[in-house]
Amino acid sequence: MKKRVQINGMHCAGCVNAVEKVLSRLDNVKDVNVQLTTESAEIEVEGDDFPYEKVREAIENAGYEVEEEKTESVSLQIGGMHCAGCSSAVEKALNKREGIIQANVNLTAEKAFVEYDSSIISIDEIRESIESAGYEVIDQQKKKQIS
Repeated sequence: MKKRVQINGMHCAGCVNAVEKVLSRLDNVKDVNVQLTTESAEIEVEGDDFPYEKVREAIENAGYEVEEEKTESVSLQIGGMHCAGCSSAVEKALNKREGIIQANVNLTAEKAFVEYDSSIISIDEIRESIESAGYEVIDQQKKKQIS
């Protein structure tokens, strides 16, 4: 599982190195890529559980601040799905996008229920992912801020 964490307070390559060092020491961390220009760290961990609290604590102990996620959700009415393969294709297209926390597609309801980080991906980009998979977004219900 990969996740991007926004970091405040980095000013130079030394800051980047310090953050990379503390994150790479955490259990189950496979890869860390810290970018000064985007003020973020992309962290790949083994398994499906992202150790957000440990990551936040390590970054703060190194002298930097973690920007809280801007998690929102949206429900999208999708046209053109006819079978489980269709709903699976939409779900896969969404879940592979950076910024999507979780996407579930219900074939019977013809809806995609998507949790996403609005600081990384927009609703328009989510719609584009569905349309690129060959399906149509008919309607969307108001998004809600989760945290």
